[in-house]
Amino acid sequence: MSRAKFSNPSSDTLTVAYALQCFELSENQVNFCKENMLHLKTMEEMSKLRKQLLQLVFNQNVRCDAGQDFLWSHGTMNDVEHSWRVSSGKSPLQLNEEELLGQAICAGWADRVAKRIRGVSRSSEGVRKVNSVRYQACPVTDKPVFLHRFSSLSSSAPEFLVYSELIQTKRPYMHGATSVKSDWLIKYAKSYCTFSAPLTDPKPYYDPRTDEVYSWVVPTFGPHLWQLPMYNLQISNSTRRETVFAFALLEGQVLPCLRSVKQFMSASPDIILKPESYGQPRVGDLLREFKTWSIDSCGQLRKIWGEDPSALRPQILAWFQKGFHSQFEKLWSEMRSEVFLEPQERFPKRLKREKRKR
Repeated sequence: MSRAKFSNPSSDTLTVAYALQCFELSENQVNFCKENMLHLKTMEEMSKLRKQLLQLVFNQNVRCDAGQDFLWSHGTMNDVEHSWRVSSGKSPLQLNEEELLGQAICAGWADRVAKRIRGVSRSSEGVRKVNSVRYQACPVTDKPVFLHRFSSLSSSAPEFLVYSELIQTKRPYMHGATSVKSDWLIKYAKSYCTFSAPLTDPKPYYDPRTDEVYSWVVPTFGPHLWQLPMYNLQISNSTRRETVFAFALLEGQVLPCLRSVKQFMSASPDIILKPESYGQPRVGDLLREFKTWSIDSCGQLRKIWGEDPSALRPQILAWFQKGFHSQFEKLWSEMRSEVFLEPQERFPKRLKREKRKR
């Protein structure tokens, strides 16, 4: 019952954090520990460590050179201490804070990841219990590992988790487990990932929020080569970036005015992505021009048209049927107007929808 008071179903570490917050907020810390079956000296040491870590953050911030990445800009140390001391019910954390701390824990323990093993082995069929859910762990171990029955994650048994250490008893148990998302593993433990060649389906695409082009890949993680869900990686090859951006431009992914005129094009823009089409004049001419100007983003396109408003005009005109040429001047004017708009002005509904999903 005492354990359940502080339990965070996503993390043993955040469970401990909540117990620590309640300890520090209690009027009588000795009685608090007695009532909740906690070790007073351990709680006091944790409290001292928390304050030392907080002090280190602000000391590092003061000494931070202009060239360093770290910079704390979220209030004073007193502001942070005040936020910690404002209890908010069952957990001291808001959802976004819990998400950020989960990612930080994932980054810190990226070399200690475990994946749930689906199905039940024959040897355990007769003793199947909640805490019998098996995991395969990194670093490589010969035997499956388990969540301890006192773990806050024992009832949910997430697909992926990180842990602080393995406890060897009759069978190995993971201590200090935190649930993590598969995309966190790619973001914070990329060195442990292997990526497939870029997929042709789904097609690569342009994201107006970042002004970057991406391709989809299939990642695998760690020595066990666990397959993770498809993931979008920023395209690094300059020629490929220019090719995908040219496709995205004609598709209307960059400038929305091009979406409404796709039916007047002489060919589908996706042939730009097929190497066998490079011999076609309209494809080859367009890609050569993109390469000449190094156009792989809306920012670069904006810069080029700011210097030369007629750049790319004949190459883009060649993609439209002759019957549409009389209307092309109006389209060209709209394109050169839209390129100077911010992403939320070009795609207000789309970006608002995607923000709600996140």
